[in-house]
Amino acid sequence: MYRILVVEDEPNTNQVICEFLKNADYDVIAAYDGEEAVTRFYETQCDLVILDIMLPKKNGMEVLKEIRAFVNIPVIMLTALGDEYTQIKSFDLQADEYVTKPFSPVVLVKRVSALLHRSRPIDKTTVCFDDISADFSAYTVTRNGKDIPMTTKEMDILKVLIEHQGNVLSRTQILDAAWGFDSDISDRIVDTHIKNLRKKLNTDAIRTVKGIGYKFEVAK
Repeated sequence: MYRILVVEDEPNTNQVICEFLKNADYDVIAAYDGEEAVTRFYETQCDLVILDIMLPKKNGMEVLKEIRAFVNIPVIMLTALGDEYTQIKSFDLQADEYVTKPFSPVVLVKRVSALLHRSRPIDKTTVCFDDISADFSAYTVTRNGKDIPMTTKEMDILKVLIEHQGNVLSRTQILDAAWGFDSDISDRIVDTHIKNLRKKLNTDAIRTVKGIGYKFEVAK
């Protein structure tokens, strides 16, 4: 059974999220401030975190930094802050999803399910380029046998680019493929993830096509 850490300081909202997750057969742990979230995180082995940004004692961005310093499990940011700057900052810190309030608990549970499914897919696909090996069954990337830490969303975007190798994809196409057609996230978030991918992979295979978008192309 998957274990979900729900970090939300508003008691009623926290309770609603937990109840919907439990009804979907998830094991749920609740935290109500940033310090408690970090404590719960280190005490238990979580598979995914739902994390509010505006928390007492320690805000969600600080909690996200601590999580990412330790592990790359999926993290969904849940917040009333819908501005592009906060979204970009969240994805710079390697959040996987960004959900704004008010939200549908049913849709939130669907997003949790989709993230967990994509982070542990059934199909076995390994792609090698340069000195990099991307295993989309284990959602891991290695360079010369050494692990490169990747978030679920970075793996999703890399997979989309590789599946369309040689073809130019617009930001909207990448956003729809990696987040879903009902996403309310700005397509500029794609730029942030591409930047992170290039930095981690240190490859020229992900190319910018000015005024259009991006494509994956390995030099021959």
